[in-house]
Amino acid sequence: MELSILVPSRDEELLEKTIEDILLHIEGETEVLVGLDGWSQPIGDEDLYLAQFKYKGKVHFVKSVKGIGQRAITNALAKASKAKYLLKCDSHVSFQQGFDKIMVSEMDNRTILAPLMGVLEPNSWTINGNKMTSRYGFDTNLIMQYLPNTEELETPCLQGSAFMINKENYFKWGLDDESLGSWGQQGVQLGILAYLNGGRCLTTRNAYFGHVFRHTDADFPYDRGSEPGKFANEEMKRRYLNQSIAGLIRKYNYFCDWTPKAVEALPNML
Repeated sequence: MELSILVPSRDEELLEKTIEDILLHIEGETEVLVGLDGWSQPIGDEDLYLAQFKYKGKVHFVKSVKGIGQRAITNALAKASKAKYLLKCDSHVSFQQGFDKIMVSEMDNRTILAPLMGVLEPNSWTINGNKMTSRYGFDTNLIMQYLPNTEELETPCLQGSAFMINKENYFKWGLDDESLGSWGQQGVQLGILAYLNGGRCLTTRNAYFGHVFRHTDADFPYDRGSEPGKFANEEMKRRYLNQSIAGLIRKYNYFCDWTPKAVEALPNML
């Protein structure tokens, strides 16, 4: 098995569309693993619920009755994988035909690879390809920001809604770290941990996907709390807002609001 696609979800209204989209567009030796976090169906109705999906038997489900959070359910899927590579994606995305074969063909053991990202219109299920995003960074508060696209394929970090990584590196590099809380900071975490482990983040120009963007708390199935992502952000800053990331910022020529002076002012590593 080459690739496992991991789809963490919680009461996601677009989950069925996402799974059908993935099954329609995969071409390689690829399995699909779906996490049902906070399983809300009565136990006796579980099989009836899954039976309504056209893809029953084509997808392996990992279920948690208790809501354990996006990180933990993604980890459960990663542990269930039988493949060399993992592609984690949100449960409201659409992919290009053959994206899995294309991305696997471009992978190596030091890369976290993402497809070009466009905006997915959920009602028509069409991708707006007028503005495809390929580069991402983080500011001096370790908040992910979109960078202007360039010809450069490497990027300081990623957005987090779709990325591929070697399964061994997923655990070895610490992407499974649940101490950061249930949600938040994944894109920045990818960039920093890849750099600290001698890897890199990369966007391929040969595959793309569309992502439904959500803007209010009511749009999110996860309870992100009164200050979404704050715990994860504060913990990331405590661990990494120091000289450990100075080389990463210099490597990409002081993106976002970073300056040489700001980098020099970073404290020494704990």
